[in-house]
Amino acid sequence: MRQLKIIQVISSPWWTGPAEPALFLTDALGKRGHDMHFVCVGGDALEEQAEAAGYPRIEDVDPTRSLSPMRIWGSVSALASLIDKVGADIVHCHLTADNWIAYFAIQRAKSRPRLVRTVHHPRAAKSNFFNKYLLTRMTDGVIGVNSHIAGILKNQLQVPPARLHMVRGGVDIERFRPASIESRANGRDILELPNKAVLIGIVSRLAPDRGYMTLLESFHLLAAKVPGVHLVIVGKGEYLPTIRERVTSLGLNERVHFPGYTEEELPDVLAGLDIFTLLAPGSEGTSRALLEAMAMGIPCVVTSHNGLDEAVRDGVTSYVVPPNNSGALAAALQNLVTDKSKRTQFGRAGRQRVERHFYNGYRGEMVENIYAQILGISQSPKEMRR
Repeated sequence: MRQLKIIQVISSPWWTGPAEPALFLTDALGKRGHDMHFVCVGGDALEEQAEAAGYPRIEDVDPTRSLSPMRIWGSVSALASLIDKVGADIVHCHLTADNWIAYFAIQRAKSRPRLVRTVHHPRAAKSNFFNKYLLTRMTDGVIGVNSHIAGILKNQLQVPPARLHMVRGGVDIERFRPASIESRANGRDILELPNKAVLIGIVSRLAPDRGYMTLLESFHLLAAKVPGVHLVIVGKGEYLPTIRERVTSLGLNERVHFPGYTEEELPDVLAGLDIFTLLAPGSEGTSRALLEAMAMGIPCVVTSHNGLDEAVRDGVTSYVVPPNNSGALAAALQNLVTDKSKRTQFGRAGRQRVERHFYNGYRGEMVENIYAQILGISQSPKEMRR
């Protein structure tokens, strides 16, 4: 396949939500030989991460999310100039704001690249006139990051089947890999927890919609039956005071721990865990934290909320329980806490599944095939391997 000139656009300055998948996709496509240009809002963590990855933000383009006509016009004009400067084949957007900016920039540009959009969260596929018009008529290809989102795009927004694709998330399988004895010990040192304790962990934003109350209720049931089990909540967010208050009211202060969140230490922290759980996907839609835990060889318990269970195989890599069911969650966690061989079995199967379906290079290959189909230079993209 010939080298493509691709502009990735995300109207966000933060290293959260769709930002990390957008940058990792840029890197994966760059490693496949394409000429990549990364456009984001400057002045925050995403710009720093892009610089470190070798794809510094394009200084002249500011993909604003402001409603100011002057700022929007400035963004459109600057992106149109970049499109012509690099001779772009593809402009790929990740948020609704940059989708609109990119569409009008392409109309203003002399060249006419194709416009692709990834929808990372169900709320971005909300059924209304503007979303429907944008995604069904003004965009050449739409990618859902799981079948739940792809189903919404198909059934509610009626994105034409020829334009609709599904590409699941990916992770860095070299950075996140099964823990050695030394890395496990280092993880326990960071968490300041004893080696003999069985640690259940969650990595997620501390927000009301992430299932924390159900998790605490289930852990309360579990802790009453199984001594020596601890819960590690890794994350930050506005819901922390409420979570701490509930921990105290349940009498779990000695069993629930809040180490905070540091991106650099995350593999080490995960290495110290015995079991991982996630009750709702994040705003990037790919359940990246779950994939990272699976890549580390950690057995998991998840719910079926918003396609979260698509990343796992129930009874093979993870237990899947209904959302908002603390009893079922407690029982599944207890099964793993008390069965070390099952933990080992699930962990190995999870790593194998990530290696096959969810690494960044494979995601880059899938998206490259979608670009090729849109441009008419190759056959339709392969079906996801099962």
